[in-house]
Amino acid sequence: MRKSILNAILLLGLASLPVGCAGCGEDVPGPDPEPASPPEPEADTYCQDQGFTSHAFNTDTGGALFGDLAEDFTVNEYSGDTFTLSEAWTGCDSYIFFSYFSYMDANARNQMDTLWASDFAGILQSGTRNVHYFYISEEMDASAREGRMYMMQTNFDTALQTLFGEDTDEIDFWTSRFHFVTDQLTAVEGGVGDFAIDYLVYRNNADPVDLGDRGQAYPPPPTSFAIDRNQRWDPVGSLSEYVGGPENLKMAAFNSAFYNHRAELKAHLAAQTDITVVELVDEMVTARVFNKDVTLPDADAMATMDTFEIDVEITCPHRNPFGCSEWDRIARMSLCTEYDAADIDTCTASTEIVRWITPYWRRGTRHWVMDASPFLALIKDGGVQRFRIEMGPAWERATERHATMSVRLSNQDKGLISQSVLRAFGGGTFNADYNSTHVPFTFTPPSDATRVEIVTIISGHGQTSGNNCAEWCNHMHFFTVNGSDTPHEVSYSDIGNDVGCAARADEGAMPGQWGNWPQSRAGWCPGLPVETVRFDITGEITLGSENTLTYEASFNGNTPAGGDISKNTYVVWYQ
Repeated sequence: MRKSILNAILLLGLASLPVGCAGCGEDVPGPDPEPASPPEPEADTYCQDQGFTSHAFNTDTGGALFGDLAEDFTVNEYSGDTFTLSEAWTGCDSYIFFSYFSYMDANARNQMDTLWASDFAGILQSGTRNVHYFYISEEMDASAREGRMYMMQTNFDTALQTLFGEDTDEIDFWTSRFHFVTDQLTAVEGGVGDFAIDYLVYRNNADPVDLGDRGQAYPPPPTSFAIDRNQRWDPVGSLSEYVGGPENLKMAAFNSAFYNHRAELKAHLAAQTDITVVELVDEMVTARVFNKDVTLPDADAMATMDTFEIDVEITCPHRNPFGCSEWDRIARMSLCTEYDAADIDTCTASTEIVRWITPYWRRGTRHWVMDASPFLALIKDGGVQRFRIEMGPAWERATERHATMSVRLSNQDKGLISQSVLRAFGGGTFNADYNSTHVPFTFTPPSDATRVEIVTIISGHGQTSGNNCAEWCNHMHFFTVNGSDTPHEVSYSDIGNDVGCAARADEGAMPGQWGNWPQSRAGWCPGLPVETVRFDITGEITLGSENTLTYEASFNGNTPAGGDISKNTYVVWYQ
């Protein structure tokens, strides 16, 4: 795990921000024609054409905190156009703002100028099409703002010509999506101006977060912020490409895909029917590890369920992101299979069913639904069940956040229901002895089983000197059934992709973390679930007889070397 960002500028505090043909017929007249009916208005299919649901514009009273409803606003653009949110609202767009501040300090001023020189191509390539970008300055001098927006508009027009040549449709589309605003940020009429004023007042008066021996962390300036598809303020987060690296506006653009994920997931869950939802948690929590007892439907009802999902939504509410949890820790949910019913703190034996990784310092909301259907066999009796929830190590600095978690049970007509779960292998220290600690696993599925799977959850952690294993290296995992010449493989060839995790924002990877969040890891990304990998081995086994599963791993085809493998592998059969 690389060290998360604690930008010296933020710790020391930036310089204060300024608050600143008529008739052609025959001679014989005829009766007056019926007046023509007005043409039917064309249906607006913009959202539908992109495969997105839409969200009506909300005229309720909003607020200025992250997560609050964003009220309507109007801005004037260098082109002479005006943009009013309610008039332009499609119901499936997001809106990202870039703020320019003029600093007294030369270094801070140079950083801001460099940031605003970010390549337009990078922004277009990193973001989605259903997004608007607004460049707004807080400079008090109107001529300075107009000069700056003239320069930005000119550079943008040149970039579009370079990118799209004579493709006027693309040029016109993106011209309508970039807005170079001549109003002063804090003077913008409506929600944007109100938001900026409120945040700047907060920032100029906020106490820092005490990070102990790592210093004091002040809230960052509102260099970028957004209105997501649900018309809510979002902080966007850090713009750094990597820890200690340059800031780039393209990093904010990744949020547009993240907003799509969040909005579509919300719409999907709202549209589902015949779902049994059992609440696990809906409260402010500071504890990292805790147990929850819930009552599921009875055994007869559970026998009709073929789908078992875990819904996890976590919000860090702090305006200062450094009040949020700071590390990319393993988080998971397990089913307690042995425990003292009278003591909620006990969980003597458990089975991991889903895993995710916490983000580095990121305020706002992350939301995923993870499929745990292979583990339905463990809860087939229904009734009271105990879940163990881990959101990082118990000893880590306590940070308050709102957690909403629930079990979702349904019948999706899959024709298969999990009947048995057997743990075959764990992980361990990834060194020369790793493979010798994993002995072959034997299992005998019943003769009436209709499907047998290997189900495994794997992520690599740690950074051994020389190879950065097992977090940043390509380790390979091989599962072989009954001595087959064709093992089932899990590997991580995307290692080294600087934006491999950022590109997964549409899956729910949370952009803008104050750490090394964009780069590909070995089986995981900060702020994203870890994939549960499933292999169908039904055709490789003999039902009703003993079968053997073997496992070994390698580093680039050689001996395991470095870090730790966090892994749980199961054999699951279905009927």
